[in-house]
Amino acid sequence: MHVTRASKEFEKVSRGLDVEGTMAFSSPAAGTASTMRSIPELMELLKDSTVIAVSESNSMRNVGDHWSAVGRTVQWVERLGQTISLYEAASLEDLGKHSPLQGKLVIIGGSGLVGPGRFESCVESIFSQRPASVALWGIGHNFQQGVHLDPTTGWRRRVLKDGITRIWPEWLAKADVVGVRDWDAGMPWVPCASCMLPAFDVLREREPEHEFIVLNHYERGIDTTQPLASGLEFEHITNNTEDIFETLTRLASAKVVVSNSYHALYWAMMLGRGAVAVEPNSTRFHGFRWPISYASQADWLMAVEHAQPAPEALEQARDANVEFSQRVLQIGRNLGLIDPKEAIDPAAGARLEALTAF
Repeated sequence: MHVTRASKEFEKVSRGLDVEGTMAFSSPAAGTASTMRSIPELMELLKDSTVIAVSESNSMRNVGDHWSAVGRTVQWVERLGQTISLYEAASLEDLGKHSPLQGKLVIIGGSGLVGPGRFESCVESIFSQRPASVALWGIGHNFQQGVHLDPTTGWRRRVLKDGITRIWPEWLAKADVVGVRDWDAGMPWVPCASCMLPAFDVLREREPEHEFIVLNHYERGIDTTQPLASGLEFEHITNNTEDIFETLTRLASAKVVVSNSYHALYWAMMLGRGAVAVEPNSTRFHGFRWPISYASQADWLMAVEHAQPAPEALEQARDANVEFSQRVLQIGRNLGLIDPKEAIDPAAGARLEALTAF
């Protein structure tokens, strides 16, 4: 399938539509129906920008996917660059040598972009547009079908494609610098850059008010029959929101976060809370550096009792991101795309008003 056609179909999926245009999800998506801009709009947006951040999506139907974008969480990338979606980047491939990505510093990440399918096609299209440099920042393994556990590689699951067994796809080698969010997976480790947001510093110090909170992916519910029957009171929310401030605040209100959403579990650890993963359905749930509890729909309440926080997680995640930020910043300066005399703090997270007004 040609990648431009594919990008249109994938944008339908990101809006809650299948490729025929019918509703694929039972509940409507949060935020705007579509945020994919036209090629003329993208050309105008990117013409004067030397730094371009590419995120999984511009749709805010999934708070984790939206705020995993480096262009929304790292201050210098947000200030110096423009953020476009993976589908928008793919749509520019047909412009050939006139692509606005040519000669630019392109930063792709984060989110689970590694695995055969729509994300891989879009990422590969970016390399063909001849950017000056590509950084893969905080992307992760995310394969859900046809996966088997290889006993020689521990948790790492091998991706079978075109009869070739691969642990990581070959296109990663085309990037100038790579940081993946999967720990101990044979690649440099750089977890999701959302840890750079300053709200974590304040929220993690708040005293939890509840034993646990349940946050489920809006496409897949978590069975709460057992705790409700036991008379337990708890919050039950979804990731179908654009409000990261509200999401982080509510996660911080509990000692343990129960979820089938990658970012809810990651943020729980950034907040110093315990995390319980319910029926993990992808390789992405097996790459955390810190211990989390795994449970089925039937026994997750029992797992809550054993979930432990990782107090060192936020510092470790930030240290890795700051080091990577320095490397990418230096690449931009060496290429003459970022003024070497401009004072830039590679450790600064994007200071969003809603996240810092405590």
